[in-house]
Amino acid sequence: MKKRFIMKLAIICIASFAIQNLSAQQRITFQIKDKEHVAADAASIVITDTDSKRVVRNGIADTLGEVHMQLDKGHYSAYISSLGYKDTTLNFSIPHKEQLIKITIQSEVAHLADVIITAKKHRPTIKMEDGKVNIDVAQSYLADIGNAIDVLKHSPGIHIDNKGNISLSSLGGTAIYINGKKTALQGDDLAAYLRSLPSTRIQKISTSPNPNASYEAEGAGGIIDIVLKNNTDAGFHLTTSHGLSYWNYIHETSDVLLSYNWKHWQIGVAYNQTIGHYAMEYGSDRIQDGNRNLSTTEDADKRDTYSGNIDLVYQPNDKHKFTLNTSVSINKGPGHTSTQTQIYDTTNQLTQLLYAENDYQRQRIPRYSGNIAYTFTPNQKQTFSVNADYIHVGGYIYCNQPNTYYQPNGTLHHQDVYQSETDKHIDIASVMLDYKQQTDKGNELLAGVKASTINSDNDFKFSSALQLDRTRSNRFRYSERNLEGYLQYTLHLGKWMATAGMRLEYMHSKSLLRPYTPQAQDETNKVNRFGYFPNASVSYQATQNTRMTLAYSKRQDKPRYEDLNPFEYLLDELTYWKGNPFITPQTNHKFLFSLSHRQLAVTLSYNMLDNYFTGLNDVYDNNKIVMTTKNIGQQRQVGIEAVYSKRIASWWDTNMNLGAYYFVNKLDYESHNHVYRRPSYTLNLTNNITLPAKLRLEVAAQYRSKRQGGSYDVLKSSGYVNTSISRNFFNDRLHTSIILTDAFHTQRWDSYGHTDNLQIASWGHSETRQIGFKVRYYLGARKYNVEHKTIKEAERL
Repeated sequence: MKKRFIMKLAIICIASFAIQNLSAQQRITFQIKDKEHVAADAASIVITDTDSKRVVRNGIADTLGEVHMQLDKGHYSAYISSLGYKDTTLNFSIPHKEQLIKITIQSEVAHLADVIITAKKHRPTIKMEDGKVNIDVAQSYLADIGNAIDVLKHSPGIHIDNKGNISLSSLGGTAIYINGKKTALQGDDLAAYLRSLPSTRIQKISTSPNPNASYEAEGAGGIIDIVLKNNTDAGFHLTTSHGLSYWNYIHETSDVLLSYNWKHWQIGVAYNQTIGHYAMEYGSDRIQDGNRNLSTTEDADKRDTYSGNIDLVYQPNDKHKFTLNTSVSINKGPGHTSTQTQIYDTTNQLTQLLYAENDYQRQRIPRYSGNIAYTFTPNQKQTFSVNADYIHVGGYIYCNQPNTYYQPNGTLHHQDVYQSETDKHIDIASVMLDYKQQTDKGNELLAGVKASTINSDNDFKFSSALQLDRTRSNRFRYSERNLEGYLQYTLHLGKWMATAGMRLEYMHSKSLLRPYTPQAQDETNKVNRFGYFPNASVSYQATQNTRMTLAYSKRQDKPRYEDLNPFEYLLDELTYWKGNPFITPQTNHKFLFSLSHRQLAVTLSYNMLDNYFTGLNDVYDNNKIVMTTKNIGQQRQVGIEAVYSKRIASWWDTNMNLGAYYFVNKLDYESHNHVYRRPSYTLNLTNNITLPAKLRLEVAAQYRSKRQGGSYDVLKSSGYVNTSISRNFFNDRLHTSIILTDAFHTQRWDSYGHTDNLQIASWGHSETRQIGFKVRYYLGARKYNVEHKTIKEAERL
């Protein structure tokens, strides 16, 4: 009995000591970034006890720049070193009031005589972790390529089709965010806004196929977040850039950014313009019920873009922050398309020639937006924020459409002249409340609500020989009310991290079609819809350089406002477009497994897209087709993607993105029931080479194999090769570059397909091949202090 009592007492004492020792410990995460907020992956950190002077912990930062440690109560010094940065020392104590310690390191700069040398660090321009891809635009040739549309078009893993739809490699549409906030613009309005955003202002692009619940459910394929530069250095700063490019036409871009930061205030004023025409060529070979139409089109977009914005930030202390932003842009100018169509009968004899034009005599898309935000941070663990946004988009287009028919011998058969006039107004307003709380153990709670309203008013007038055709004219109004709420919780348990969230959405919409003919009845459609969108993921940090993640999410795509208008528009006398008020959202269930190890990241994914909708070509009246959008079935996709970065030599860095996919398209609508299967793959390579005379050469290439299109069509292979050579002057204040994009003019949208009694082959390309010159100058105080010390450059590469 006595021995048992002594044993129990010893066990109790040991357990009590262990519990007491454990309670005296604290889990600390060190987050190491540079002043541009770029994670310092592979940074080294050594922890020493300031009393005993002995090393107690050490580690290497992961790809997020984070190091996790468990430390006992005491006083410590952290010594941080990273290739290409100054060594940094930080003193702290345990227990610490915060579980996350943020450390900012500065670039290593030294004087050698009168020459400034900055140590060069291998910083991949592309990184992937947990399926998320970060593209460092500011550190690549993409910063000089033009505007945001150009950046997206040439970014790995992002695709823009001939209709301007932006997508990732996964199924479904993509939502566009600017600095973490979703833009509600769609279609041509979104494209016009992105053209007003110069590439020189973009810091990076982040893509995520499985965002958490704090992001809206829109974007079945994922989201693209365009993060803009934010200069918080004190003083006056001026950045101006100007560029010229040419192939079919001359293009000019100018961008001026002024900022002044003083005490509690930050003020920024910006102006941007893009002037020049843009060329496209496309055509189709269509066989319908034995009749053949062979057409070719030359298209010139002659619109110019002008934009400006003012940003104001007031932060009296660490607890309160007020932000005001207002911007305006306009996209205006004429345009012209010229189409020649050869019409053959069932015996393949030429019967007629059709010359159709679209002379866009007046076009303008003005946009006004404003945002006001307030952030309250009572302590470093809690944050409350409120955002209010308003956007107004207008649009006016007047087009003259002559259609002239000729006999095969060239004699005039007849001519019809039409006019179309479109006037639209879109108003979008939203209010959003967000709450964030962190615990001592590193756990995190996110919660928020959002209310938004959308009103779209479209007036379409169609005339023949300057006489209004009331049967082809209409007024279409659309309104939408949304109420959303979300909750997301993240839990840390040693090397494990788990997060789960839910976003709920209620939508009420109403559409009204009001014809111009007095005898026609109004068409009204009302929709009430409730949706829930869960997400969950589990991550395991096996080592400092190895991380595994398993994730699931459900997301959706809503139809565009214009696609809901049930009216029929004439594009030419052989092609019509018609909206569909009965389109319902498509939903995507996505499963993902990712593994990252040092410079290699691999992601496996499976997508199930239900209630899929896309644009279709329906047969009409023997030799005519009607293009409309319908829910047509299901899509399935399994894929594997890999990102690898490597420093081949001290003067040569390379990045590779590789994706392989297997696609299944199940069409099941009306009388159609078909299954299409096809594998595909993509390859992206970027090379950054340092040449003599401080020149920098960048070569980027993309190849996309033959792949299944949205329905029965098959897209042919395409790709591009881009090259850039650049040099900096005057202590990096002056930047110059020469860029050649799509050197071999292989970035095309060729396709073919057939269904029932319709067989169609299409081809086309735009003015993607351009040679351009860019110059950028920066004026302002630099924040870092130069130290007089020697760096052994060869040893640090």
